[in-house]
Amino acid sequence: GVGWTRPAGGLFVWVRLPEGVDTGRLLDRAVNEANVAFVPGAAFFFDGRGRNTLRLSYSLPTENEIEDGIARLARLI
Repeated sequence: GVGWTRPAGGLFVWVRLPEGVDTGRLLDRAVNEANVAFVPGAAFFFDGRGRNTLRLSYSLPTENEIEDGIARLARLI
């Protein structure tokens, strides 16, 4: 039930979580419990959609840090 873009460039990957997951509500727990930050996807929609989406940056962390961060986020979800 999780999907993501496969960017050919840029700095971000877009993630879609199952319906009913509110990434705005998830953000505090992700930062405090998993030490992972993201931008909730609803910020990119004008009509209330996107609550189950998020944007992750891959521009700064190493590949190992990305793998670890994704695993921590997955355990939290």
